[in-house]
Amino acid sequence: MADVIRANYQAMEDMAKQCDAVAQRLAQSASVSQKISGQMEGGSLVGKHGEIYVQALGMFYTKVMKLSEKYREEAKDIRAAITDMQRADGTAGNLFK
Repeated sequence: MADVIRANYQAMEDMAKQCDAVAQRLAQSASVSQKISGQMEGGSLVGKHGEIYVQALGMFYTKVMKLSEKYREEAKDIRAAITDMQRADGTAGNLFK
């Protein structure tokens, strides 16, 4: 017996939108960390501890931006899957005409 695949396209699109929103929020958080880092380098926190804090914020920024990009990739993959499934549905539907 053939496998039946059912897709809720609206739910999938909602999932992609949620991934986009998470990616945006992560990018905003990373941007804020860069702003704080700039303030720290500008003299708000000086000395060894200030340098370590700035370095930590730099690592945070890098990691959060990578995570943000992964969420954007996931949203793109979900939308590609929607397109592929809709195309397959159309092709299968045409076989019954």
